Amino acid sequence: FSPAPENNVPFPQTPTTAILKYNGSNSSPNNFDLLPQFPVYNDTAFAETFTQSLRSQGRGNSSGYYYMDVPSHIDEDLLYTVGYGSQPCTAGEACPIGFHISANVNNISFVDPQISILQAYYNQISGVYTADFPDNPLYQYNYTGPAPSDIVSVFGTKVKVLNFNTTVQLVYQDTSTLFFESHPIHLHGQNFWVVGTGFGTYDPNSDPANFNLVDPPSRNTINVPSGGWAAVRFRATNPGVWYMHCHLDIHNSWGMAMAFIVKNGNRTDEILPAPPSDLPPC
Repeated sequence: FSPAPENNVPFPQTPTTAILKYNGSNSSPNNFDLLPQFPVYNDTAFAETFTQSLRSQGRGNSSGYYYMDVPSHIDEDLLYTVGYGSQPCTAGEACPIGFHISANVNNISFVDPQISILQAYYNQISGVYTADFPDNPLYQYNYTGPAPSDIVSVFGTKVKVLNFNTTVQLVYQDTSTLFFESHPIHLHGQNFWVVGTGFGTYDPNSDPANFNLVDPPSRNTINVPSGGWAAVRFRATNPGVWYMHCHLDIHNSWGMAMAFIVKNGNRTDEILPAPPSDLPPC
């Protein structure tokens, strides 16, 4: 659930239930008393409790086809805030709210390059991106407390480079900059384990003690709780360039995105293949 400011985008706030009846069916389900009772539209705690109950195949089912070890040793420990920035208006510009809203990850607002990052990486074309995406936010404060009034986004096409087989812990943190909002963050190229979620500002000293490293769900998209955080782990075993972004299109277009570059491994099946000879140019 994403409790964005309700006055800006009004919507029906009553949970709705329907019964679908196929043509030719002889049944007549008319007993709506048997239907489940749904939570109210803004019951964030209920939604989070349900999400935390999800499980995957655990270590006891290690012979299962889809089982993979959850990384216990971490090579890269990353904290990525997902939120907004207030960009100043230029002199003489029409600016109804007094500033422009930007979206960012770690206060970096992603700028789409003129050619693909994958093409630039594979062909070693310089000037398309920089490999200096920060491991921690540029602005560091109590992310769910009062936000500083001067947080602006830095614009750039920045990536984080990972060696092949690197184990990564990535904590996504919502922030109070402008307003709280839940962000569905999607990572291309590999699934991750959702090892923990919570409300408030993530505490690296105490919160990992409650991580589920036995049977966490495997996903490629995580809904970062409004005013909270979500921790994921993955092993970088898919060489290439992998986009990470908010799946709310407007936030993606505002710059809530970045990319990982996973370097080649040593074996033949761990090397990024060449593009096909008939690949159309961008």
